[in-house]
Amino acid sequence: MKKIIGFLSLAAVLVIVSCASKPAEVKKEVIVVPAKPVVVVKAPPAKPTTVTLDKNGVKIETKKVDVSVKKQ
Repeated sequence: MKKIIGFLSLAAVLVIVSCASKPAEVKKEVIVVPAKPVVVVKAPPAKPTTVTLDKNGVKIETKKVDVSVKKQ
């Protein structure tokens, strides 16, 4: 009986000692770099899309849209 009590008390002490140590705090450095300003170019007026509905069904007509991407 004394051996069991001694073993359990030793195990309890080891558990308490292992859980008592706090992990080291980690400090992180954050570097903030300003971003380049965003240039917004107004789009040209949209070319119209027409939708007509008659007794035969729906007809949709669209015009081509010119798209260009400029690298800065």
